Amino acid sequence: MKFGAIDIGSNGIRLLIARPLQLDELKPEWKKVEFTRLPIRLGDDVFGTKEISKKKTDLLVKAIKAFSLLIDIYNVDFYRACATSAMRDAKNSEKILKLIKKETNIDIDVITGSAESKLIMNAFLHLLEPKETFLHVDVGGGSTELTLIQNNKPLVSKSFNIGTVRAKENKIKPEEVQKLHAWVKENIAWLPNIKGVGTGGNIHKFGVLANVGQGQYLRVDKLQQLNEDIEKMSHNDRVYHLKLNPDRAEVIDYAGRIYLDIFSKTAVKEILTPFQGLKDGIIQDLWERYYTKQKD
Repeated sequence: MKFGAIDIGSNGIRLLIARPLQLDELKPEWKKVEFTRLPIRLGDDVFGTKEISKKKTDLLVKAIKAFSLLIDIYNVDFYRACATSAMRDAKNSEKILKLIKKETNIDIDVITGSAESKLIMNAFLHLLEPKETFLHVDVGGGSTELTLIQNNKPLVSKSFNIGTVRAKENKIKPEEVQKLHAWVKENIAWLPNIKGVGTGGNIHKFGVLANVGQGQYLRVDKLQQLNEDIEKMSHNDRVYHLKLNPDRAEVIDYAGRIYLDIFSKTAVKEILTPFQGLKDGIIQDLWERYYTKQKD
């Protein structure tokens, strides 16, 4: 049995196909069957012009066609496609979604920041230490989601229009940063014993660069050191010395600044960097729906 997830983000779009290794568990281990990431960069258009250009639309349609073929080739049983910040903000998103449906027969759900955060957390909440308090921060290309987690349960959450592609294009509004700081001050800053959870491709890459394995913690001071070193490097050195994808090399330091800004307003000193993201959360959600239906 195979499950598929299409994640249409502001920086890249991803296809993950996976199968559960245990058929009798609600939270099974997953075996990756196929993973493809394409740097379409929808946010480059949207955060500047509020629309997705014809060129980007053509690339997106071709990418979803390719994903559709892979879903068929791998004989995927259940799949879901979700789009996030860039598609939420694009004035012509409805037109593009209809075109993709016509060309590929794939329906795409444009999900809210809150729904995005819930899906991501569903992939890793059960892995967190019980009775601990965490601040979950997910930094994407167009938005950042913050959630306070206690006893493996999300308590309060908020999404902000702050992301790496927005930062690169200088499209983050100062009042949005002020709103984020105010939310952190009200909900997080006063908590003395709190750890961080960082999700997203950039924080995962920081963990890899720091030799932090699955289930281990990246110290905030180490993140700051790494980010300062990367900021001094040329794009060429980031690609060939650090072995980053070119589109990742362009934005990783912006992501580092966002994480560091948030954690500097809290007592967080170390960050768990699980390998799960939205694509994993989509697949876990599909499995739970199937599993629950089979049990009824």
